[in-house]
Amino acid sequence: MRTLILSSSFTTYNKDENGNKTARIIDNENGFLDNLKKYFTNRKCMVIIAGKPYNSDPDPNKITRESFLMSGIPFDEYIYVNNENKHNLKEYIKKATVINLFGGHLPTGNAFINELNLKELLKDFNGVVIGASGGAMNMADNVYCIPEVEGEHKDKNFNRILKGLAFTNINVIPHFQFFETLKFSDGTKMLQDILLPDSNKMPLIGLPDRSYIIQQGDKVELFGKMYLLKNGNISILNN
Repeated sequence: MRTLILSSSFTTYNKDENGNKTARIIDNENGFLDNLKKYFTNRKCMVIIAGKPYNSDPDPNKITRESFLMSGIPFDEYIYVNNENKHNLKEYIKKATVINLFGGHLPTGNAFINELNLKELLKDFNGVVIGASGGAMNMADNVYCIPEVEGEHKDKNFNRILKGLAFTNINVIPHFQFFETLKFSDGTKMLQDILLPDSNKMPLIGLPDRSYIIQQGDKVELFGKMYLLKNGNISILNN
């Protein structure tokens, strides 16, 4: 049975004042690292789907490899899939025991998974699929695309509903502690003027950082504080 782990954030690195990243032990708040150890039983190959597929990086796996080693859950092999090696994805998935969906700008990451035909390629995959931020959002069937960049909320051509992987009917809003107070330059408030009105169309789950959801079939477990946005109202879903 496929296991889904939908996370707001994935603490594999620290960043200094100059933006330089160094690997760190994965945070165990709300039992996150404990659950990774529980569900990452087969650590042969992790296939990582880029959230920023067109960025060039000499070794995009370095932080991930170092962090997982430091955290006591090393994999035998890590394969990072971006625009340069996407043509080999079918062969990579045959080796995969865990699929890791990276975050980033959601429309960009969503366009990439659809370009890859990832939904079809993973239809028989029964390992673990983990996603942080945009990666978690893309696991839904109809993905709610939050207009997070200045100007997107006013763009009539900005599509707030995208086609995702259809692994779950859960739509998450990661980094909720940031978005619930976000205000655009024209005075538009993310929570009151965008998210709550849009929750009349579909329920949304606000995930603060360090909160996450694990789903296996119809079994859904909630870890950490999270909020339910539904029918224009907000309530605490889990404490």
